[in-house]
Amino acid sequence: MSSIDPYQYIIVEHQYSHRFRVTVQKAESVTKGALGDLLDTPDPYVELFIRSAPESRKRTRHIDNDVNPVWNETFEFILDPNQENVLEITLMDANYVMDETLGTVSFPISSVKLGQPEQIPFRIGNVTKVYLKMSLEICASTDLRFSMALCDQEKLFRQKRRERVMLGIKKLLDMEKGQFLPSSVPVIAIVGSGGGFRAMVGFSGVMKALYESGVLDCATYVAGLSGSTWYMSTLYSHPGFPNKGPQDINQELMKSVSSNPLKLLMPQNIKRYIKALWTKKAGGQPVTFTDIFGMLIGETLIPGRMDSTLSQMQEKVNEGQCPMPLFTCLHVKPDVSELMFADWVEFSPYEIGMAKYGTFMPPGLFGSKFFMGSVVKKYEENPLHFLMGVWGSAFSILFNRVLGVKETTGGSTMEEELEQIKPKHIVGEDNQDNDEEPRQGEEVEDENQRNAQASWVQRMFTSLVGESTLFNTREGRAGKVHNFMLGLNLNSTLPMSPFPCMNDSLAEEEVDAVTDPDEFDRIYEPLDVKSKKIHVVDSGLTYNLPYPLVLRPQRGVDLIISFDFSARPSDSSPPFKELLLAEKWARMNKLPFPKIDPKVFDREGLKECYVFKPKKGDRNCPTVIHFVLANINFRNFKAPGVPRENDKEREFADFDIFDDPETPYSTFNFQYSNQAFTQLHDLMEFNTLNNIEVIKDAIKESIMYRKENPSRCSVSLSLNEIENKKFLKRENGAKV
Repeated sequence: MSSIDPYQYIIVEHQYSHRFRVTVQKAESVTKGALGDLLDTPDPYVELFIRSAPESRKRTRHIDNDVNPVWNETFEFILDPNQENVLEITLMDANYVMDETLGTVSFPISSVKLGQPEQIPFRIGNVTKVYLKMSLEICASTDLRFSMALCDQEKLFRQKRRERVMLGIKKLLDMEKGQFLPSSVPVIAIVGSGGGFRAMVGFSGVMKALYESGVLDCATYVAGLSGSTWYMSTLYSHPGFPNKGPQDINQELMKSVSSNPLKLLMPQNIKRYIKALWTKKAGGQPVTFTDIFGMLIGETLIPGRMDSTLSQMQEKVNEGQCPMPLFTCLHVKPDVSELMFADWVEFSPYEIGMAKYGTFMPPGLFGSKFFMGSVVKKYEENPLHFLMGVWGSAFSILFNRVLGVKETTGGSTMEEELEQIKPKHIVGEDNQDNDEEPRQGEEVEDENQRNAQASWVQRMFTSLVGESTLFNTREGRAGKVHNFMLGLNLNSTLPMSPFPCMNDSLAEEEVDAVTDPDEFDRIYEPLDVKSKKIHVVDSGLTYNLPYPLVLRPQRGVDLIISFDFSARPSDSSPPFKELLLAEKWARMNKLPFPKIDPKVFDREGLKECYVFKPKKGDRNCPTVIHFVLANINFRNFKAPGVPRENDKEREFADFDIFDDPETPYSTFNFQYSNQAFTQLHDLMEFNTLNNIEVIKDAIKESIMYRKENPSRCSVSLSLNEIENKKFLKRENGAKV
């Protein structure tokens, strides 16, 4: 890279494992005993078992009717050198009914010297010998990347994207050539909140406005959470994007959401889902309702692209063609509220990982079995629709309601909202644009049909994921994957902002509670490295904006343009709850963040967007432009500065978001009429375009600040200062 990245010199400590290779060569004089040999010639195979290894049991093929079999099969085990590792070698005889054990011997692996292969014959019984060749070596390289730095692919993307952003800003601001240098190019991030299909549809209007206005050409990142990630997935997996803009893609989306995805729970579809999930489960991967929900979301939004993967999005950004998409979910503990403990997991086309621990992997390895940083069993890359289910997993509670299972747990703000779901928010009527009311008999018949279908579906799903009691737990709603940090020695968690010089002013600042006195109370705790699987859930269960992705100091974001589609009690309610939680999280992690003054609502009332700037002297602090979901000027203007001309136009724009008794924009409405889609889409497109000058002014200020502070959002340290800088155990959220 052209500039020094100080983060690459910070050592993320991890313990190296041992790779133990065993070649089962041959056996001599295999016997079942004198009587057994008279009745049958052995069909021998060898089974290897190391209790302390994650993939603990391996076996050779069996060879028919051979007392001197030759296998020459090699197996690998990843071992923790600090544990007592014992190899059990069992000679077996394959039979049609039940295999027979011919003998077992044990061998302490610690007796094998590093780097010195050994061939050892093992005697089993009185006459049989099994010959093994064994070697032990240190795993010098791992499949996990241990680092606080961005990966090289993202750094290269940033380099290429900066050139395009520079041209985009010059065009947007009508600047002459040579007015500013590449070092003055600000890093701009677009951020979308959660909020189900409401967030997805709203974000579609936003992205159309940003694309057509040229603002998207000035952005380096687009980050999403829950519902916004569904739109990002639809957009970035579309073969026409970015050459084709969001306009046509949004029309496809409108058609996709005009019917309810739960209508896909028909027998012919369910059989296909069950078959795919049985295959996944049989291969050794966990399966939960999130898998099924992901299939429904995928079939609804990307029906022709169900084989798409996250890593395929690399081709959209490799040359810096468009902003890099960033997605998120949470790692949670089943018995702790997400408000108190949650690790943010970030997903990009290049990597998936947790900045808190400095551990990252290529997208293709997410879900594979790891031990001490190395893959011990690799699976195919999860399809994009599985990740879409994980990113929006809070909505897998819809299955509980469809299947008639009552929810019994609480623990987070979104879970409280989940309890308010009405049946009509889950299964709506088909969108036929038909004003005729169904007759009473038809309603009863439809209800009976739904009940019968739910009963059948419940039986099918229960056979796959286990007893229905699972439905009643947060664990049942969470996505579940193999723990990629299994066996690591977590004697440290890493501060998001490791350089004290970046955050001196934040060190002693008190942070008030926003919604709950216990919120974020346990965010400094590490995850359980002994747990074989981890639970991953919708990030909206802690707070509904993906700010942790764009607040990482390594990304050096100058301007955050966020769009909040979160539910509010009414259209006139203050719109800052999620932003205040983001601010609190940032301050607890010693990350620069502008002061959010909720009293601005009392002073200025409800607006389409609010601007929060750093205080004078704040170092490396981004400016935040916060758009909220509000229908204000759109009622009277069909485009910025263009009044509505007739009653039809005014009637189209005269609608509420949260005060409408019909609740067309409920978080749990998964079916949008063409009119509801167009209204919400056009509203957010208008609100964005109506404030383009606000965005332009903020970009100009970011350029000026970069010129005056060349080191903004980057850390200038001498190599002596950062050489071998290590993180010690974090106690009580202590500093490094």
